[in-house]
Amino acid sequence: MVDNKFCGANCHLCCHERIRYEFTIINRLNKQAMVVGSECIKKFTEGFTETFYDTKGNVVTEKRLTEDKNDYLKRFLSRELDEKIVPKNNNFYNSIVKQIKEDGKLSPLQISYLKSFYNTLNETGQQAFKMVVKVNLKTNKQKQQMKEFKWHELQFVGQFMSSQQRERYNIILK
Repeated sequence: MVDNKFCGANCHLCCHERIRYEFTIINRLNKQAMVVGSECIKKFTEGFTETFYDTKGNVVTEKRLTEDKNDYLKRFLSRELDEKIVPKNNNFYNSIVKQIKEDGKLSPLQISYLKSFYNTLNETGQQAFKMVVKVNLKTNKQKQQMKEFKWHELQFVGQFMSSQQRERYNIILK
C-alpha cells in the first residue's frame, strides 16, 4: 500500500481518478502490475477462494489491509510528533507524546494543548491523529475539564471523542 498524498494515480479496475491509497496487484501468471484503490482491493480480498500474498510472501486478507493502513498512520503520526514536538525538548509536551505512543488516550486539556500542532499536519497527519488520539473521560478532573471549555475548544476536542462521548456532552461538530 502506498499513501499517495498527491493523488495522481487512477484505479485500473473502476477508473476512479486521483486515488489516495494505492495497492499494487501483480498477476502471478503474466507478471503484469495493476494499481487499484482501497475500495477495489476489497474485490480481491472479500470471500477469498484463493490465497493472495504480498511481495514478502505473507497472506493478504481484508483485516490485514486495514491493519496495514492503521499501522502506516500510526508510524506517520509518530514521525510527525518526533519531528515537530520532541526536538523542542519540553517535558510537558514530551510526556504527551509518550502517552500518545503508548495508548493514544489523552485528557481533554492535553488534547487542547495540541491544537497548534494538529493545524501543522497535512491531511494524512490529521487523519492519523484522529485515528490514534482518543479523549479519556474516566476521572472527575477530566470530566470537569470538558465543562470548563469554551465552544471552540469543545469543537476541537470533540473531533477525537466517540459519538457516545459527544452525545453525553451535547457536542455537535460544525
